[in-house]
Amino acid sequence: MKEELAMNVAGESTSRIMALDGTTAEDVITQRKTAKFNDMVDAYTEEFDKHFAKVEEFAQKINENVNNIEIMPLGSYVLVKQFEENPFQRIVKSDSGLIIDTGGLAPQYKNTDNGQIEEEEAFILVGVVQEVGPECKYLKPGDAVFYPKPSSIPVPFYKQKLIQINETRVLAVVNEGLTDRFNNIKK
Repeated sequence: MKEELAMNVAGESTSRIMALDGTTAEDVITQRKTAKFNDMVDAYTEEFDKHFAKVEEFAQKINENVNNIEIMPLGSYVLVKQFEENPFQRIVKSDSGLIIDTGGLAPQYKNTDNGQIEEEEAFILVGVVQEVGPECKYLKPGDAVFYPKPSSIPVPFYKQKLIQINETRVLAVVNEGLTDRFNNIKK
């Protein structure tokens, strides 16, 4: 009785450890937990390997035909590659005849919240049409277009930084021979 009281005070268990063939119950539980964990890891690894094999197979098919792969917009959508800077920024001529190019400089404003001078984000963007959908009437590849930023949808295709926009959302087009092209469309 004194021995059980001393073990309880010391925080030790009063139960006896049983061993079967030199293996305790705790060892059996640990082995079962380890086996279950290893089985789960093996199952996840097998699923990952199957998925990776499918991805590799698809990538190999694409690599075999990379020169034949095309991307085309549907309907009246156009694919546009955005310019880093607006190439049509105003050019200013000083009184002395010096031409000052203001292109590439984003307008700045004083933020009323923190008092800092910040760059204004462009709302109207400029890009070059890469491809046009079958229902496009006015735009052709090579046209420079102005469009509102909220109308553009990023198209992640081989990291080409393409965007898609509906032809009706384009604000203006810049190219040679537009008057003749548009007059022929009207006829």
